[in-house]
Amino acid sequence: MSDWNEYKLSDIVDIKHGYAFKGELFSDEPTKNILVTPGNFKIGGGYKDDKLKYYKGDIPKDYILSHKDIIVTMTDLSKQADTLGFSAKVPNDNTKVFLHNQRIGLLQFKDDTFSHEFLYWLMRAEHYQKFVAGSSTGATVKHTSPTKIRAFKFKAPSNDIVRKKIAKILSNYDDLIENNLKRIKLLEESARLTYEEWFLRFRIDGEKLEVDSETGLPLGWEKKKFISLCKNFTDGTHDSPKAIEADNSYYLITGKHLANNEINFSTAYKISEDDHLKIMKRSGLQNRDILFSNIGTLGQVAMVNEFIDFSCKNVFIFRALENTECFLFEFLKYEPNKENFIAQSSGSTQKFISLQYMRQFKTVIAPNDFLYKFNENIKPIYNELDNLRKQNQLLKEARDILLPRLMTGMIDVEDMEITL
Repeated sequence: MSDWNEYKLSDIVDIKHGYAFKGELFSDEPTKNILVTPGNFKIGGGYKDDKLKYYKGDIPKDYILSHKDIIVTMTDLSKQADTLGFSAKVPNDNTKVFLHNQRIGLLQFKDDTFSHEFLYWLMRAEHYQKFVAGSSTGATVKHTSPTKIRAFKFKAPSNDIVRKKIAKILSNYDDLIENNLKRIKLLEESARLTYEEWFLRFRIDGEKLEVDSETGLPLGWEKKKFISLCKNFTDGTHDSPKAIEADNSYYLITGKHLANNEINFSTAYKISEDDHLKIMKRSGLQNRDILFSNIGTLGQVAMVNEFIDFSCKNVFIFRALENTECFLFEFLKYEPNKENFIAQSSGSTQKFISLQYMRQFKTVIAPNDFLYKFNENIKPIYNELDNLRKQNQLLKEARDILLPRLMTGMIDVEDMEITL
């Protein structure tokens, strides 16, 4: 068993404050300059890029982050402060410039004999995050500071090789997850390109479909209501069930829990069984139902790929006719189509797409036999996507079980053969 000593973060690192970039120079239009914000931190730590903020002004050179810099969030908007203090690593992306924004701390190592990777994982551990959240200030918005973070005391192996082994085990899980995410992106891109080729360019296997000279559409294609492809179309509850934390609670999914074409249960609300059953009477869910956020966070899409007991609020629920779900999903995912829906949204304080508008919305739809053929072509891609997402879920669960055990010495790694 390796020896463990007590340390204090202040003995190992300083934490540099970020720069107050000018709000008037923030941009909604994508640029290469990415402002790293607390919104780029996952619950549990790690970087996420689904909500990017851009900058179009001059950049102080001392506030440009480098790949593998370890950063920490010092502000959290949630009541639970569930991301406050967690660490993340700056992504390896040469097409972007990541900016060290205010309320983000940058770890600067004073002791280079201490594994950077071990510290990164320590700052994703629950006992560390609870310490930071427990000393935070603020009612609505939670804040911490470099001084408070650096006051954290912890035990770690005295041998840095052992510390590196612990970090390597955990990083190997993240590497597998990242590789799966890359494969997921390639598969989704393949499905999108096939959708464009068949339904926008009217070409299959390089052959152009025969087009009607008057309509400019392939023969047999016609403009009709989009929901004609659905067995059922509705929206989730309009109620506001109370969020609870209990063993018998059920997930409530809203538009903000849809991201990257899947459902993020880790951030979902939890509600009582009574509320869940009440909502399910209105909008019970089935495998391959398609969810589309229609209030607040507009245009996020996901497909139900296994039956999990959850209910929905602020989403449209499409139940496709047999063998049309792949077209329906690709149509709703396609960015120009989403932009068209969003352009028709109403509301001042909170934008929404009305149920009535979607029920009346028309588009060009191919004959059923064509849709069925597309479905059969794309189904293997969807099945592989399901498998990869399930793999990632299992990898995350295994990593999260190992993290506290490795960080507290419950599992001894000293004699393990691990390639560093």
